[in-house]
Amino acid sequence: MALPQRTTMVRSLPTGVVDGDRQERFHLPAQGTSVAAARRRVRAHVPAWGFGGDVCDAAELVVSELVTNALVHTGSERILCVLRAEERLLYVEVADQGGGPVGPTARHAAADDEGGRGLMLVCALVDAWGDRRTVGGGHVVWARLAAG
Repeated sequence: MALPQRTTMVRSLPTGVVDGDRQERFHLPAQGTSVAAARRRVRAHVPAWGFGGDVCDAAELVVSELVTNALVHTGSERILCVLRAEERLLYVEVADQGGGPVGPTARHAAADDEGGRGLMLVCALVDAWGDRRTVGGGHVVWARLAAG
C-alpha cells in the first residue's frame, strides 16, 4: 500500500505569528494514560479556536498517534505537546526527550502486524508533517491540518 500522496514530509516546522490565545502547551508524563489526556486537551481547545468537527476529530487522532509513538519508541520521561492555530491552519507538535539519531518513518505494516500503521494514518489525515531534532537530542514531530 502506498502512502497517501497529499501529504508532504519536511524536516522543519513553519513559524509565524501566533495569537496568544490560540496556542496550548502541556507536558505529559511518559505513561499510557497520557494519550487520553492529550486527546482531552485537543477536545478542550481546538473547537474553541473555530475549527469544525472534522479537523478536531483528525487532530485528536493525530495527537493520539504521535504521543503513542513517543511513548513506545523513545526513552522519554516527559512528552511536550503543543497545539497552535494560525489562520485556518492547526499545528500539532509532540516533542520527546530522545529516541535515537533518526526520526520517525512511516512503514508498511503487514496485514497481521499488530502495529506499524500510526504514521500512515497521520499521513492520511494531515496536509503536511515532519520532524526535527531538538538541542537535547530528542525529536519534535509535527503535523499541519487545514480547515476545509
